Amino acid sequence: MTEETIGTDVVRSALVEACPGIRVADIRRLDVGYTSRQWVADTDEGPLLVKTPMRDTDPEHLRRLVATTRRAAEGGVPVVRFRAFVPRSTVLAAPLLVQEYQDGTPADEAWEAMDFDRRMRFAGELGHLVGRIHSCSGPWFGDVLGSGKYPDIQTFLHALVDSRLAEAPEDLTSIGRVGLSAAIHRAVDAVHPEGAPSLTHGDLWRPNVVLREGRIACLLDFEHGCYSDRFLDFGKLDEHVFTDFPEGRAVFLDAYDEVCALPDDWESRVRLGHALHALSMSVYFLRWTPRWAPQYVRELEEWVNTQA
Repeated sequence: MTEETIGTDVVRSALVEACPGIRVADIRRLDVGYTSRQWVADTDEGPLLVKTPMRDTDPEHLRRLVATTRRAAEGGVPVVRFRAFVPRSTVLAAPLLVQEYQDGTPADEAWEAMDFDRRMRFAGELGHLVGRIHSCSGPWFGDVLGSGKYPDIQTFLHALVDSRLAEAPEDLTSIGRVGLSAAIHRAVDAVHPEGAPSLTHGDLWRPNVVLREGRIACLLDFEHGCYSDRFLDFGKLDEHVFTDFPEGRAVFLDAYDEVCALPDDWESRVRLGHALHALSMSVYFLRWTPRWAPQYVRELEEWVNTQA
């Protein structure tokens, strides 16, 4: 079923199928996100968000989102609650997730109107919350549902690098795929082998932070979360939050360190996290939006030059 054919009547039927007995007053489409279609339904249970994927239609993807979000909730992170999950809606012929709708303003929409002090407070609040996420330890490295388990941080990172490089073109960087592989794997070998698995969000940027009355009320979209090296989260975080607001990074780090202590090697692990983020984004955008890939390729080249 294409996006053009999914009208509100269809969504209403899918919602009733997922939540029998629910009464729906109104449905409106949300024009947000790149990977899913979303609607808000006003119901007798309050406002609910109805979500169905556009790109990854494997129901395990949404099942993983639910599991990762609930694990974060156990760590005291403000997250959404889920109402229903249907692996394959007969109405939409696709997976369907129903969750509470978090009313508020995404931080990216509020950012321009925020003065310096409010932005600094935001950085501190975000540091505490990311620290709470990363304080949620896992029994293994890899998928939260257990479909991919690795015994230690280096084995996990080596496998992650290989999976990303397998999708990359041979000439992604000037040293070729073999040379790039060698450089990144050497950096992985230098990671302290006793690093513990931490829950990671995987998509930390301002659109996934909901504000109410100027304070962080909820973190959204844990669909890329896993048990991982926590410093992989710093790639997107530094790019999308602190590149344009470097003054807030020290405040973020201080707040983070209060909740989840920074180890001695944290800076080198953040640099590796940046490199793996650039590799992942290069591969992703070459597939979906090629015009955005060059900036990440440049970042990867710059990192490679520091390893020579």
